[in-house]
Amino acid sequence: MKSIFSTVFWAFFTAITLLGSLAHGAAKVNPPGQFFPVYSYQDDWLVYNEGYKNYVPFSQGVNEGTRFASLYIDLVKNRRYSLLVHSENESYLFLEGALQNRIAAGKWQELNLDSLHRIYRKDELLLTIYGSPGIGDKTVILCNKKKLTDTEAISPARSGFINIKPISFTPFGTFAGIALIIILILNAWIFNLNPLSFIRLINPIEFFNNDPRDQLSKINKPYSNTVIFFVAISSMMMGFTVIYLSINRLNLFSVSTILSDKVNTLQILGDFCILSVIFFLLIYAKYIFMVLAGNMLNLDKQVDIIFIKIVQSSYLFYALVFLVIFGLYSNHINWLEAGRPYVLLPFLFFYIARFIGLYVVAKPTGSLINLYLFSYLCVIEIIPLIVSMKFAL
Repeated sequence: MKSIFSTVFWAFFTAITLLGSLAHGAAKVNPPGQFFPVYSYQDDWLVYNEGYKNYVPFSQGVNEGTRFASLYIDLVKNRRYSLLVHSENESYLFLEGALQNRIAAGKWQELNLDSLHRIYRKDELLLTIYGSPGIGDKTVILCNKKKLTDTEAISPARSGFINIKPISFTPFGTFAGIALIIILILNAWIFNLNPLSFIRLINPIEFFNNDPRDQLSKINKPYSNTVIFFVAISSMMMGFTVIYLSINRLNLFSVSTILSDKVNTLQILGDFCILSVIFFLLIYAKYIFMVLAGNMLNLDKQVDIIFIKIVQSSYLFYALVFLVIFGLYSNHINWLEAGRPYVLLPFLFFYIARFIGLYVVAKPTGSLINLYLFSYLCVIEIIPLIVSMKFAL
């Protein structure tokens, strides 16, 4: 009896050992011959945890049923290497949440990390494989390419490029929708309050109207309801622009020192209110200085005219900026990375063009007043512009 028990025990032990070695051998997949393996990501798999709202390490006992498995790839450290992706079953490859292509069963796909760094301009790249449950059939290896050869079955990483990106609801996207609704409501309110003045103020041709008998300033004073609302809307659109640039790591006038971390929509709305109030106060502080400078230069009759045209032009310009930013963001067009060095040029051109336009439409009546007007516009337009451009970045 004892000998039978011993025989059964050793037979069972041998069978378990052989099965374990076979399973371990099946999980190991060697890369093609022209690649020298540098590092295997087999122990670095991550899964998204809804509770933590972040990626956590893959757990064999907990996450076996998940079909998504992700990795963070260091593009800066590994720029000269290639990344080989392999799956025993048909799967799909995602980069930064965007579907790239299909991974054929048993085929290797090569990703050039140097090319990915130029395309995505990020230090780390999120790679996700969707396929069968678990990670046993998925292999990602960092390799060094020894030589070019076509003997191995390697498909290019970007062949059959699909680039389908799921719709994502970011805090800024929600905020942009709320800001659009608020601005539209205020515009509708002004239109119902004073439709004639509203139509004239949003008409660009009215900016060049210098007829002294038909000036907007005669029916709209800087402290009238219509002008106050226009200044408020312009301030909101300025605040929206600054927040958008700040979220894209373009910190104008070091506004990040007074703003939050923008992790949710409420914080962004709070920053939006703060910036809108600041810009509103700055515009009316400018009006106060305009009155003081106008009295000193005997141009007090021109102050209201120039201020109304400044408000009108600012509203039209920042409305255009707001719509462009909203449209580009809604269509997921990432233009700021390439245009970062030139982002201030439209603002520079606008303020210079407005200076010239104000000088033309103010209609000086004599050489002395002409000189006074030029000095006045330099004080209220050119000097603040020079100082702003100096400290903007």
